[in-house]
Amino acid sequence: MANNDNYDVNTFDFAFDENGNDGFNSQDDLGIFLNHVSKPLAPSITESFQDVPKRYGGVYLGTDYGEKEFDIPITCFCTTRDEYNERIKTLTNVLVNTSSDADTEYPLRFNDDPDVTYYGHFTSIPTPTFINEGVQDFQTTLVFMLADPRGFLPQKEIKITDNDQQIIPEGNTEVDPIIHIIPKTDLYYVGYETNDDYVAVGYNVDDGDTTTDSDGNVTVMGQSQTQQVDDPCNSLATWIQCGEDTQAFPIYKGELDGKSAATGTSIMVAKDKDDHYEWGSRGKHKNFYGPAVMHNGLPKITPYWKVSVRLHHVKRMKNERAMGKIEAYLLDNNGNVCGRMGIEDYSMGRYPRAFIQLGNNFDSSNSDSYLTLLFDEGNGQEKHNGKPKHVKVAYTKTVTVKKKTAKKKKTAEKKKTAEKKKTAEKKKTTKKKK
Repeated sequence: MANNDNYDVNTFDFAFDENGNDGFNSQDDLGIFLNHVSKPLAPSITESFQDVPKRYGGVYLGTDYGEKEFDIPITCFCTTRDEYNERIKTLTNVLVNTSSDADTEYPLRFNDDPDVTYYGHFTSIPTPTFINEGVQDFQTTLVFMLADPRGFLPQKEIKITDNDQQIIPEGNTEVDPIIHIIPKTDLYYVGYETNDDYVAVGYNVDDGDTTTDSDGNVTVMGQSQTQQVDDPCNSLATWIQCGEDTQAFPIYKGELDGKSAATGTSIMVAKDKDDHYEWGSRGKHKNFYGPAVMHNGLPKITPYWKVSVRLHHVKRMKNERAMGKIEAYLLDNNGNVCGRMGIEDYSMGRYPRAFIQLGNNFDSSNSDSYLTLLFDEGNGQEKHNGKPKHVKVAYTKTVTVKKKTAKKKKTAEKKKTAEKKKTAEKKKTTKKKK
């Protein structure tokens, strides 16, 4: 669609290309005037409702949202019959498009709101009607349907300045953004994430030193990226249990103690014969304490590297008072910590904190020797406990009463009468003896 700076606001632009090219303006190119367009508030709405016999009301099963419809009334003023015929031919040529794919939707823009573009298709082009007898002026209403009822704002160019940069699309409706990435330097890997979905392009290091395209062609990666370690962490065969008598390294604000064990899916704190976690000796340490394991050395030293670690952090105490932390360290050739990443309980265990740091000195007294890449405490709304709420709980007590049948009641009365008669005869016998 062409630049609309010179167009009247009561016009619309329509394009024959999905990118907005090769289009027309309703006034300048077709000579038609746009009447008032009432833009709908919402697309067509269909309610799913289940009628239930003998029930007051029914069951609501949700709402389906369909297409959005634009009714575009237009008027064309013609002085002669030849001009009328020419306008009709032009409208037929531009509005009836049989040369493209049937499922293609084209951009439409109303120039009273030029920043919003809609994508759709014409579904109705009624026969024009003359305004008055004896004149060639005519009018009709074009019906334009939007399978995707949302409007789209102009494309924006954003400079990526951070590996973990958040990009939030503008507008007032949730939408999946259309992203074009233009690298300025050579890249081996690039990717982005939208909610729970992600897109990645580049060498697939998870499959070793080869890549396979969609046609099944296998390509050797060469020296650009070579996988050195891929440990599923389901065995301690490639790990060393750290301790004073084996392999030790300085833990950041913590002390070594306890034992580790491997399960079928992870490495975690071991359990003793009583099914208690072996964190170490309680009351012995001032800081965090627990077991640690060290992976066997890399088979090759490389100046450039990429590492990914999956950590799982969970509170083990039922009262959720215990503080916990899990960390992964990167060690240099001398066994010093040059990087750390992890998750820890914070603020007396009320919420977790995640961190990733690189450097050459992780002494707590010297914070300038490392770079913090991530230090996030999560959702701030979850950090504080709410005020106590008092709720009335309805209590119902069920009492079971045993009812006597008429037969049992009659039997009980006979038994009672017999006992009275027996007592009276006993008293009579006693008097005679006296």
